[in-house]
Amino acid sequence: MKNCVGFDIGNHAVHVAVNKGGKIVRSVSERLPEGLVQSGRITSTEAMIDVLRDLKRSNRLNIRRASLVLPASLCYCRRFNVAAMTKKQLMFNLPYDFHDFITDDKSNYFFDYAIVDYIKDNDGNISEFDVIAAATRKDIVADYTKMFAKAGFKLVTIIPEELAYINLLRRLPAKSPHRHGILDIGHNAVRLYLFIGDRFESVRVVDYGCNALDSVIAEHFGVEGKFLPATYRETNFENANELSGCRAIYSAMALEIRKAINFYRFNGGNLEHLHCCGGGVKNAALMETLRTNLPLKLTDLSEFFSESAQDVDLTIIAAATGATLQ
Repeated sequence: MKNCVGFDIGNHAVHVAVNKGGKIVRSVSERLPEGLVQSGRITSTEAMIDVLRDLKRSNRLNIRRASLVLPASLCYCRRFNVAAMTKKQLMFNLPYDFHDFITDDKSNYFFDYAIVDYIKDNDGNISEFDVIAAATRKDIVADYTKMFAKAGFKLVTIIPEELAYINLLRRLPAKSPHRHGILDIGHNAVRLYLFIGDRFESVRVVDYGCNALDSVIAEHFGVEGKFLPATYRETNFENANELSGCRAIYSAMALEIRKAINFYRFNGGNLEHLHCCGGGVKNAALMETLRTNLPLKLTDLSEFFSESAQDVDLTIIAAATGATLQ
């Protein structure tokens, strides 16, 4: 396996996984300047190049090959069934399978796919493909490629979050399909990814994350901007995470996640536990609320990637780790 550096650039921080010979030897997580990334979009390419250069130099990242997790706001990823056909025909038809999402010229997009399963008819012949496919704008790929090149990296892979987690799931020993739930407690949203084995099923999104807590903390302490409230939350300054407003948000998050779990169960999907990742995992009060109110055991991601250095924190760099495996 070639050495690679995986990047997951969020709205609040950039997370990095360093993969050497199939082992994650280092994890890096650094806060981004306020406003540099908004809803997944980089507002200043030059400023982000400076961030990546500084990160490369200060952490002695001497590996040039890089992989990037593309945020959900910049790509489309969906799963669907199509009639059995040749690879050439499938690639030709892919743009039309995204007609509900893409309204501008489809020639402006890159499309890719992976066949999840082959569906057979009553005679045992393959009649349909179960496909997971992704699409993103060509100019987005070009901009990221140039940006990483100027920062001293060669961007070799760009993948959606769903595929990053699939790459982790594929590392599990072969066995009967096990249903996995990956709960990503991020800055702007909470996402529950659902899988059967390494097959992506669906994702449920709660449209507020740790940023909602920061708003409560900012109002309570009378501070402005986003940097200081986030620092108060991350350090639990003066028990900031115990504020009644924060507690209310924890309960609201738990309720929405529980609804998603129950809906999945109602449709025949039985989960044994949830693997948790994202910055919200560091919030003890939030995690205790989730443990109390969710009908599933909460666990980490060590099941997916045991070959890592002792001081590596997979909960923060889960997606970045998956990107290095592509």
